[in-house]
Amino acid sequence: MIDQMPQQKTMKIDLQKLISFFATLKKYFGWAFAFLKDNKNNSKIMLLMAVLTTGLAAYFGVQLYTDINYLNGKTPELLNLSSYDTRTLQANFITQPIVKNAQTVKDLLDENLTTQWEIQKYTDYLNSLQVPYTYFLQYIYLPSLNIRKDKYTNKIDTSLIGLNFLEKNPFNDITLLQKRGDFFKNLGDNNESNDVQDMKIGDITEDQSGFFSMPITVSFIANSKRAFLLLADKLSATSNKDNVSLINEFFYYLRDQIKKTKGTEIKTLEQSSISIFWSGEKINDDKLIWYSLYNRIFGSGENTLIDNPLIDKTIKSIISCNNDTDEVCYYKFRERYRDIPTFGYLLGTDFGTNGAENLKQFILNLPPIFSIKQFSFDKIKSPTLSDVTNSKYQGTITINVYGRSATSAEVQQIAGVLGNKCFGDTNPLTTAEGINVIQNAIVKLSDVSKIDKSYADNLRELKGIVDQLDKDYPTLSNYNKTIKLFELYRMLSDAGLCK
Repeated sequence: MIDQMPQQKTMKIDLQKLISFFATLKKYFGWAFAFLKDNKNNSKIMLLMAVLTTGLAAYFGVQLYTDINYLNGKTPELLNLSSYDTRTLQANFITQPIVKNAQTVKDLLDENLTTQWEIQKYTDYLNSLQVPYTYFLQYIYLPSLNIRKDKYTNKIDTSLIGLNFLEKNPFNDITLLQKRGDFFKNLGDNNESNDVQDMKIGDITEDQSGFFSMPITVSFIANSKRAFLLLADKLSATSNKDNVSLINEFFYYLRDQIKKTKGTEIKTLEQSSISIFWSGEKINDDKLIWYSLYNRIFGSGENTLIDNPLIDKTIKSIISCNNDTDEVCYYKFRERYRDIPTFGYLLGTDFGTNGAENLKQFILNLPPIFSIKQFSFDKIKSPTLSDVTNSKYQGTITINVYGRSATSAEVQQIAGVLGNKCFGDTNPLTTAEGINVIQNAIVKLSDVSKIDKSYADNLRELKGIVDQLDKDYPTLSNYNKTIKLFELYRMLSDAGLCK
């Protein structure tokens, strides 16, 4: 083995040479040591130091003045990019054109400021494009399974329990069958309709990205060629990304017109909505605008922001229609939205007389985002010659409807709200807490001389139910967890175990 420890070296000091060195210093500079040692010379020493310091200061001052003059003389040269190594900038394809057109450092700084301004401008523009989706359209395109959470205030409605929940839940089987059946049956034309022969709705499947999908298979008969084409147009509204982009475009311009022309109304809404949205900070106008619009369309809210003149201005701003007649402007609008006839013709035919109501009807009938998985159809031959001109079509279509699933944060929020409602404290409602409350109640009953046997039996039965729920709970989807938490709260409340 090789010893890697460093070897210590010894150093010998020649004391005789060291003594000789100090003797030499004393011989030649002894007078200086004697001068400094004599206290009478303190004033002379201080004067000498002051003279030396003043001399040094004068020297450095002259040197600084000379250097400044030199640099000032070089300033024009230093401002030129030719005085610097710009090979790195020239090698970068992004900065190549900038360096090529720049002569001085100021040119680069000005270009940087311009770039920053453009980045901010386009960032603001992109944010404005997203506002209608963020505060409104996402609730139409991708409805949430968590219907107990308010879309705009994030408050949890604890009254949606039992029959009330079944009646208001748009995802229960009866409501889904009725609503999706109406979608395929009603075509927005009183003269045309389809017959739904059969409908199958599959299970809701939640994925890890926060969304869910639900398969729907429908067998139908279109009673005329026009009815079949109207259905095809209706199916393309939210299954075609280009059509979705056109809808988004309309709401972008709608927001712009609201911001431009409804300032007074927005201020009034701010004052009336303080109790709803106020959190110590300024109310978000965009959130307030779309809350008002959503509440008007789907609730009983009264909205002063959307009126016929506003829809008219929105339509004309989309197609940059300034000096043309209404007939020409609305024709151009219909042409732009011809791939969504249920929208283009609904808003583009009344020349601004029913725009606000027509927009409401369109949103009410707009389906969520879905994809068409299978679509087959065939023309039905007429059994009689007299009916040969009346073409009917029979078809089957399978679609996947999409939406937003409940999140883990929403499950925790619901647990916290229900825990506070049941226990009166900050502890969240959990299956373990439910078991503990029931067990404590059973123990207390055993200490009572006269035991209500039926109540005790009910508590034991309830504990068995909650014990099973506790085992199943971790494997449930977030949506089913929210349902089970409300069921747990209702059972505890009905048993008189909530405070």
